[in-house]
Amino acid sequence: MGMYQVFASIVRYHRMAARHAHSLGGELSREDLQGFITAWASQALPLLNIKAERIGAIAPLDGPTLFVGNHLSYLDVPLLMTQVPVVFLGKAEISKWPVLGSAGKLAGMVFVKRDSDGSRREASRAILDCLQNRGMSLGIFPSGTTTVYEDRPWRSGAFRIAKAGKIPLQPFRLTYEPLTQAAFLGKDALLPHLYRLLRSGPITARIEFGEPRLITDPQPAAQACWTWSKDPSFRQAHP
Repeated sequence: MGMYQVFASIVRYHRMAARHAHSLGGELSREDLQGFITAWASQALPLLNIKAERIGAIAPLDGPTLFVGNHLSYLDVPLLMTQVPVVFLGKAEISKWPVLGSAGKLAGMVFVKRDSDGSRREASRAILDCLQNRGMSLGIFPSGTTTVYEDRPWRSGAFRIAKAGKIPLQPFRLTYEPLTQAAFLGKDALLPHLYRLLRSGPITARIEFGEPRLITDPQPAAQACWTWSKDPSFRQAHP
C-alpha cells in the first residue's frame, strides 16, 4: 500500500502539472512549477515514512540560486524540495526510470551523461538557462553519484558555472537516521530499495544550509564546501 501511495502521488501531480502546462501552451510558469514542486515533495516525504528536520535558517533568496550538497539517496531530491523550490541536475539514467523520468522532464530536470564532455557542456548551458532565463533555482550533487563518505573531492563545474553567471551558490548538508535504510548506493535498484524503505519504519532526515556566497575562485570554493559537507565542525571559507 505504501509503495502504491508513493507512485500514485507522483502520477497525480504529474498529470495535474501536465494538464496545467497544456492549458498554458505546453510549459509551466515559474510560479506554477514552484508550487507543484513544493506541494508534491511535502506530500511525498510522509508517504515514505520520512520526517524532515531543518538545522538553522535559510537565508532569504533575492533570485535564482545554485544549491550544492552531499548525495546519499534519491530521497535527497524531495527533501531539498520541501525547503526550497528547485529543479535538479541528474544522471541521464533517471530519465528512463518508470514514472520518475517523465515527471523529471516535465519539472525541467537537466539530465547529463556522466563522463561525456559534450553532455557536460550542454548541461552547463542548460543550467545557466534554467537560472538566468527561467529564473529557477537548481540543485546539484557535485560528487556525481550517491556515496556515504564523500571521500572524493567535489567536481568544481557547478562552482565555475556560478562564477561565470554571477549566480549565488549555497551549500547544504544531508544526514539520515538510520542511514543504512535511506542510503541508495552502488547496484541498488529503485523498486526493491523503495520496498525495503517502506518496511523499515520511520526515518529522520536532516538538512542544514551553509551561507550563500558569490564564487570568485571555483576550486577552493568547491574544496571548502566539500569539506564542510563531511565535517559539521568545519567552518566554511568564502573564496
